[in-house]
Amino acid sequence: MIQPLLKYPDPKIRLISANVRFFDDELHRWITDMCDTMKEHDLDALSAILIGIQYNIIVLKEAGSYTPYINGRLIKHSGMSTQTERSIYYEGISVDVDRYENVTLIYEDEKGEPHHRDLSGELARVIQQHMDYCYGSTFVDRVDKEMKQRINDYLEYGLVADGGSCPTVFYRDYFKLGVKYLISAMFLSLLTPLFVSSAVQEWIYRIDIVAFLTAILLMVGYFFYAQYESRLYKQCTSCQTGNIIGTVAILSFQLFIVGCGIFLWMAPK
Repeated sequence: MIQPLLKYPDPKIRLISANVRFFDDELHRWITDMCDTMKEHDLDALSAILIGIQYNIIVLKEAGSYTPYINGRLIKHSGMSTQTERSIYYEGISVDVDRYENVTLIYEDEKGEPHHRDLSGELARVIQQHMDYCYGSTFVDRVDKEMKQRINDYLEYGLVADGGSCPTVFYRDYFKLGVKYLISAMFLSLLTPLFVSSAVQEWIYRIDIVAFLTAILLMVGYFFYAQYESRLYKQCTSCQTGNIIGTVAILSFQLFIVGCGIFLWMAPK
């Protein structure tokens, strides 16, 4: 169903979008509404908050198809370029904005399956612009004071008050990604006793022990650095202590299962 777009001066643009937790029929209806609205307004990208849905969902139109990116986070970036951007929210305004040229995005699809993708050029710029909307921000927050004042003077009611936006890159995610890579590698190593000699198995076991201990250290680092970021960005739903503890609990359970396999299956007899 086609939904009305948020337009200036609607203050809901400053709401922080929550992470999607349930990948159910309601989520599919939201995505359908986003796609219908994009078709109606001939849009190449849309954040859910722009039709009043306060969840971290972005839909991109690529090669004629519509792809949802859910709970997106940037975990890597490089390069910087300046290009003129326009805003769905602030109609009639265009400004030069600095953005990363290359980014690595982690996200989930409509079924909750995790993915990562490297984006560059215009696609990288578009995803960054729409992630700004998810975090209660617009391109106005990325220009200097002089340009912001010019925009403020142009607008009838002035700029919408800044409620404090979240960053698009959380450095704690590097810790989490490292733990996930180590867990995946250790899980795959559980298959090696079926194909290698006992001597090679013992060598792999020692590597797994190092990887296991490293994963624990990274989890500790994640917990404390996430606490630090939660103090910096108190307005972000993803920075709340409950979310941090939940992430640590999930990673701990996964590490426990893999650890049991290592010590019970991989240990030299």
